[in-house]
Amino acid sequence: MREYVWKLDVEYPEGALFPEDFEPACWAGQKRADWKPEGWEPDDEYLERFQTERFIWPSVRRVYLSRTAAVERALLLEHYGAKVRLLRSKPIEFEERSFRRPLRVIQGGAA
Repeated sequence: MREYVWKLDVEYPEGALFPEDFEPACWAGQKRADWKPEGWEPDDEYLERFQTERFIWPSVRRVYLSRTAAVERALLLEHYGAKVRLLRSKPIEFEERSFRRPLRVIQGGAA
């Protein structure tokens, strides 16, 4: 059976990120804390969970181990206005490796 990992390529809506020429430069391309999707308002469950009224983007992992998990996250991001591309790795091959390491000999002694 072939196995894959999945990755999301996310393009956030206009205004959701600081522009690339923003100063200080360390903020360029970062998510803005003052942005929220049009018409979005936090409900009681959101306020209890996140303890804030500001919009927080759902996190994006580096890789997803299942297509289902990647698609669910992509759909959530798209619900808030992002454009998402789903990327699949080449088939993963596994090989057996020893998990035991040889003991290291420390020269000298404790002082």
